[in-house]
Amino acid sequence: MHNQIKTYQLEKANGEAVDFIIKSTADIFEQMQKQPQMQDHPHRHDYYTIILLENAPGGVHIIDFKEYPLAAASIHFVYPGQVHQLLSTNIPIGYVLNFSRTFLMKNGITDDLVDRVYLFNSFGDSPPMPISHHQLSTFKTIVEQMQSYQQGDNYFRYEALGALLKLFIINISGACSLSNLNPEYEAGSNRLIRDFKKLIEEKYRAEHKVQFFAEQLAVSADYLNRYVKSKTGKSAKEYIQDKLIIEAKRLLLFTDLTSKELAFNLGFEEPSHFNAFFKKNTAHSPIAFRQMVRQ
Repeated sequence: MHNQIKTYQLEKANGEAVDFIIKSTADIFEQMQKQPQMQDHPHRHDYYTIILLENAPGGVHIIDFKEYPLAAASIHFVYPGQVHQLLSTNIPIGYVLNFSRTFLMKNGITDDLVDRVYLFNSFGDSPPMPISHHQLSTFKTIVEQMQSYQQGDNYFRYEALGALLKLFIINISGACSLSNLNPEYEAGSNRLIRDFKKLIEEKYRAEHKVQFFAEQLAVSADYLNRYVKSKTGKSAKEYIQDKLIIEAKRLLLFTDLTSKELAFNLGFEEPSHFNAFFKKNTAHSPIAFRQMVRQ
C-alpha cells in the first residue's frame, strides 16, 4: 500500500527522543541484514541527516526521485522532509549524523550556515559533495571526537557535540565548490535567495505567482526573476515550479489522492491546469507517473 510515506522521528533504539545521534554505516547495515523489516525503503525524516562516506562499494542514494551513485570520499546531505532511500550492494564504510532543528538552535548553528550547503540548488536537487582525501581525514577526526563524547559521560557532552557539529558544517561550507565559484556567496549577499526559498517552502500551496513573493520580499517581480537567474541559472518562476513538481511527485507516490484532490492540495483551481502543468514539466501525466514509479 502507498497510502503514506513513513516519517521517522529522531530517537534511540529504545524509543527515547533525542536531538543528536551518530552511528557508523557498518552498524546500521549489519542491523538491517539481521532484521529484514528494517530494510531501507523510501522514507523521510523530521530531522537533518549527513552521511560521510569513506568507502562505497557500489549502489545509489535516491533523494527526491533523483539517483546519485555512491562514491568514496563524499558527503550526502538530506534535509527534513526530503524523501530518500540508500541502496548499497555491499556495506559502505562511513558515518551517519542525525540532528534536529532544536539541536541546531540550542548550539547557535544558524539557518544561514546550514543552508549554504545547497543554497543555489533547485528544490529536490541534493547531489553528494565529493571531498579530497585530506578533507576526508579532517571530517573523520571530527566524527571520531563526536563518537567519543557521545559514548562518554562528560557533563557538557551535548555542548561539545554541538561545537563539533558546527565545525563539521563549517568545513562542509569551506569544501563546497559553490563558495569558490561565487565570490558573493561568501560575502553573505545572497540573503534574498535564501529568504525567497524559505518563503516558497511556507507558501507554495497558496501562492504560485512571482509577483506575490516579490512583494513579500520588497522587490519587483522583474528584479527577483533577474537576480535569482543571475545567481542560479534559473528564474524565480522556475524555482516555484520546481517546488510544486517535487511535492506533486511525493504526493503521487506516497498517497492515494486522485488527480483532482492533488490539484486542490497544491493550490490549482482546476485539475486540468494541474495535469497540463505536470505533464509539461515531466513529460508524463500525473497518473502515468504514479504507475511508472510504483512499478
